Amino acid sequence: MSWPTEPLGAICEIVSGITKDSKKQGDDYREVPYLRVANVQRLQLNLSEVKTIPAKESTIASYRLEPGDILLNEGGDRDKLGRGWIWQGQISECIHQNHVFRARIRNGKAIPKWIAYYANTNEARAYFLATGKQTTNLASISKKNLGALPVPLPPVDIQESIVAEIDTQLSRLDETVTTLQGIQAKLKQARASILKAAVEGRLVETEANKFNAKLLDHLSSQDQHEGIAIPEGWSIHQAKTVCNSIESGTTPSKEHLRDSPDEAVPFIKVYHLTFIGKLSFWENKPTYVSKEYHSSKMKRSLTIPGDVLTNIVGPPLGKVSVVPSKSHEWNINQAIARFRCGPTLMPAFLAIYLQSYQAKSWLASTSKTTTSQVNLSISNSRLLPIPVPPFHEQEQIVAEVDRRFSVLDQVEATVTASLARCCVLRQAILKRAFGG
Repeated sequence: MSWPTEPLGAICEIVSGITKDSKKQGDDYREVPYLRVANVQRLQLNLSEVKTIPAKESTIASYRLEPGDILLNEGGDRDKLGRGWIWQGQISECIHQNHVFRARIRNGKAIPKWIAYYANTNEARAYFLATGKQTTNLASISKKNLGALPVPLPPVDIQESIVAEIDTQLSRLDETVTTLQGIQAKLKQARASILKAAVEGRLVETEANKFNAKLLDHLSSQDQHEGIAIPEGWSIHQAKTVCNSIESGTTPSKEHLRDSPDEAVPFIKVYHLTFIGKLSFWENKPTYVSKEYHSSKMKRSLTIPGDVLTNIVGPPLGKVSVVPSKSHEWNINQAIARFRCGPTLMPAFLAIYLQSYQAKSWLASTSKTTTSQVNLSISNSRLLPIPVPPFHEQEQIVAEVDRRFSVLDQVEATVTASLARCCVLRQAILKRAFGG
């Protein structure tokens, strides 16, 4: 059977929220918590960080949230459009910003969860995208178009029965998702343990079985280093002594950048680096810099296959990638450090070390943090202490890390696919519930 529909605006009072304005100050204003787009997730609210805003008492009264209010995002990234959930009074007094609509049921024809669940179906999302205003990556919907969303409306007792069944099925699904996310966390811990063992000489059999603790006090006049346990036959060197060069990149002006590789070389930015040792152009397409500018003005940061890259501006720090042989020359921006290994250091081993807790901790201890940015200097990067095994042991360690990571990659791929299926199943549950 099919149910009759009514526009959302006929079922709910829809209100936009407060506009942020730093000039709004005075004795008649007071700070009050307010919800932003970041707080309003799909089928849940994220209240881990709730900011405050100055507002008059009359404004607070107009926008004060009540338990049962449905919150729906006005826009942002395409996936945020219409995303929302129900306010349950988690904070005693809270309002909402203008990019978050509040829908308050006013005629008793619907229950909040019925509206909230329907607003998160693929059908409703398709409506929001079809009626919203869109640019390249952003979308927004007006109060008028939101209010025109046709909502299927069976009797309230049927709504309550269906919502109860949705709650049950989604609760089971959430348990599965939690389990899968727990496996992802354990896989991350396993990778960290493998890296730690690799750079401490505990991953493969070394020439000596006993460990020798060598202190690094001689590497730092500031006493920043603690002891590093390494096997006999290994040595510890500052990065500058085992690398032929360590340089940061340069960011050219826009007129020297290209979208096409014609007469240009690939230009690597921080978002092309990953936490798994490889470059990725999956989400962000490569940019190119003209060959002329690359050869004349960016010689210092010229990058070749085998160079090891890490970001020196964050957060987050700790991205590491080895430059592949897809192009014989590359270049990098100023937020990236390039390590070019000398003859005693394998690039793949250096990449393993830079991903390890030991290297990350040392680099973090030398970084400088501002309000929203973390910076590493090239001079400190050159002082990074690196445990260096004999070359044949580096080869064995790299091979063993690759072997173990390959196993973890397979498990992670299975978990990722299972999580994707959970998303599909979630929508299938909603689709069946609202099918009439």
